[in-house]
Amino acid sequence: MTQITCSNQTKELELAREHFDRFLALHELQDQTRISLDTLTGDYHFSQFSLHLIPVDSVEITDAFAKELREHVCGFASPELEPITEENPKTFAQSKKVLEGQLEKICFSLNVQMQNDLLRVLLAGGKRLRPALSWAAYNLKTENEPKGKQYPILPLMVMIELMHSASLIHDDVVDEADIRRNVPTINATSGNLMAVKSADFILGRAMELLKVYKGSGIDERLAEVSEQMCLGELDQLEMLNQDVSEEQYMRQIERKTALFIEAAAACGGMARGLDEADIRCLEQYGYHIGMAFQIKDDVLDEIGGAEFGKQRNQDKKRGLKTLPQIIGLARSEEAVRGHSDQAVLALQKLPDSPAKNDLIKMAKILVERTK
Repeated sequence: MTQITCSNQTKELELAREHFDRFLALHELQDQTRISLDTLTGDYHFSQFSLHLIPVDSVEITDAFAKELREHVCGFASPELEPITEENPKTFAQSKKVLEGQLEKICFSLNVQMQNDLLRVLLAGGKRLRPALSWAAYNLKTENEPKGKQYPILPLMVMIELMHSASLIHDDVVDEADIRRNVPTINATSGNLMAVKSADFILGRAMELLKVYKGSGIDERLAEVSEQMCLGELDQLEMLNQDVSEEQYMRQIERKTALFIEAAAACGGMARGLDEADIRCLEQYGYHIGMAFQIKDDVLDEIGGAEFGKQRNQDKKRGLKTLPQIIGLARSEEAVRGHSDQAVLALQKLPDSPAKNDLIKMAKILVERTK
């Protein structure tokens, strides 16, 4: 790897290397009794690795780590991703088509089993909520023309979806889930180790896109929210089979779900160069969307039909206390509506536009969703 002369950057690189090595070691998953803890703790070390790597400020070093990760988890050299050259499409439907095509390319690996597993789970559908929020935020109209430097939106959408997909694959290992999005999980068909390594492979792919947003603040934001997601999941793991208060539950879902969705919306605005006031509106919107989404997901875990795409009552089976168990289904549905209303309210200061209408529709659809 390239040597760095600045002593502060050298220290950051040393810490990044330390966390990276711990992450890889934990994700070998040798002890079957510690799978949940080792998976989540490994993810935490990956978040710390990312936080220490960003100040190093070297595209070459970041790419070298990404290459090392890809080759470690799949056992073969993997070519770098081709740059995403498409311009910002005019509609989310067009953007989603590009996104799906990129996800399919990203699945390619000389490890055929990993490739087939990733193709199955990444292309099984899904709401693509987080990249949709980034796209809509990027395309908002504002009172003043954006003054900050503008970055392309499509690589951000891909990176966010890869981060989310990796977290779901790891969640399936922790939860011992067999079905997601109506298809078998990787851990169900190929085992826990393959599932963990498959998610790590696409994290390595996501790392290759960091260079696009160097200097924007987006990389730092996503690394920080990755840390919070891990801490939320670890806290939830510690509280299994214990009484959980409403306040504790809210803090858990804020960290494991809401802050990432908040960041997806905010980063879309950051990529567009929006001012701080507009980004703050997007943050508030994304936060409340995230809270509503997770509470509704926990409601559907108890009452969802076949279209939910996951097995029901998984939370109870794991010993996980969710809001419907704490305050009941009716009050939980009220909480979903309350956060949805708060999300819409957060957009009031923004001028009307098709993208704003899309964000309002998303908030209202969350209340009634069945999957």
